[in-house]
Amino acid sequence: MSVIDRCALLRVMPALFLANALFACSDNEAKSMRLSDAEARIFINQKSCNACHEVDETRIGPAFRDVATRYEDDAETEVDRLAEKIIAGGAGSWGYVPMISYPDITSEEARAISLWILELNKPKS
Repeated sequence: MSVIDRCALLRVMPALFLANALFACSDNEAKSMRLSDAEARIFINQKSCNACHEVDETRIGPAFRDVATRYEDDAETEVDRLAEKIIAGGAGSWGYVPMISYPDITSEEARAISLWILELNKPKS
């Protein structure tokens, strides 16, 4: 295998790993899919969420930890709403800058990353 082939494989491996984790489970498992910190960070980098968001730093959009804090009392009911906002985009929740839509993100991926965001402030077990 050439160096170029190895580099190409290394670039797609994280995406394949995440895709396998998200799609190798039943619908019920996907609804409760828990991403590890490493899996979530891979996803955030691949989908360019970090262009506007960071875990602890406000950028163009709110810090993910701020999102978790805002919805911590209602996290269970907010997972689907946040997932929908990731896919469809929106404006007004965090100021005047709208969040762009990401229609290429599946509902399972959006739900998994939303769950990870909303659990950021919970103690790790």
